[in-house]
Amino acid sequence: MKKLLVLIVAFSASFCFLYMLVSMDQPARHAGLKAAQLPPLIAIHNLFSAHSGSGADGAVQETASNPGTKIGWKAPSATESAVSAILTLPQTGSYPGPLPTVVMVDSRPKSGTSQDHERTVRFLANRGYAVLSIDCGALADNSGVPDAQAGFQTTGGCTAATIRDEARRLTELEIADKAALAVIGSGLGGYLALMSMALEPSLFKAAILHSTGMDRAPSAPDSQIAFKPQKAVATGPMQLGLPDQGEISSAIPAQLELAQRIESAVLITHGNADTVAPAEHAHILARALRNSGNHVETAFFNHEDHCYSRWQTRVQVARLQETFLAHQLGGRNGGYDYIELLAKLF
Repeated sequence: MKKLLVLIVAFSASFCFLYMLVSMDQPARHAGLKAAQLPPLIAIHNLFSAHSGSGADGAVQETASNPGTKIGWKAPSATESAVSAILTLPQTGSYPGPLPTVVMVDSRPKSGTSQDHERTVRFLANRGYAVLSIDCGALADNSGVPDAQAGFQTTGGCTAATIRDEARRLTELEIADKAALAVIGSGLGGYLALMSMALEPSLFKAAILHSTGMDRAPSAPDSQIAFKPQKAVATGPMQLGLPDQGEISSAIPAQLELAQRIESAVLITHGNADTVAPAEHAHILARALRNSGNHVETAFFNHEDHCYSRWQTRVQVARLQETFLAHQLGGRNGGYDYIELLAKLF
């Protein structure tokens, strides 16, 4: 009996010690953030779990739970008047110089992490990033426009040139560190992010694409979409060859062409039950990016749709984003959160 108790105590002590190690926060590696006075880290479960509070409304207050300052961001007269953007700066005490920066392309209808847009902005600002949110508005179908590839080239007043120009302006104003610039997009926003990276390959060091893919016009019924569910969440290289051109829709060749011009590290996440943008298209895109020499990380989620409706997915995606951006841009990376284990188990 005593030996059993000793074993239980030893196991418990070892578990607690290991958890303490993996849950330790990792400081920022970016030079500008090392000397910055950043607020306490927000735990993932406080923002993305099933019991997290609602997103912020109105101005962001400078507190640990809302760690940033929103300011207006008026586009120059030369760009589209329909574009709406908000810049969120992290709390840093004195100005540390150009910051690692994320450009978030928000589009509708909601897809991927776009329904958690406000929470994601707060999360990234807390990790030390300046965040420029570009609202690209409603879907605009220009499939009938001559020379329009992939059927959709614009959302609202947004174009790839808009995203590129706004990112450039952040670096020219010395808000963004031009060596630590990333773009994030969900659904159509992800497709615009792809286009902006291909337009100027050296601009973005990294990109995160959620639920990205445009294989058909929105009016096509879901029954026409074929997808292959995976057995489990899959991460790492995908052993999937490129399909014959006759077997894929008109959008996929356009994505493959974009992939050949991209020079960024890319994180791709996708739901295996996505009937709007089938997961197999994300596999194809990942393979094409790897063939072009890019660093690519992937995560595919069982039982998940186009909008990432499950809190378990949002928790895991938050961790993936945080770790990926910390490696690529140098922001802070919070330690392992117990809610991540629950998200993977349930």
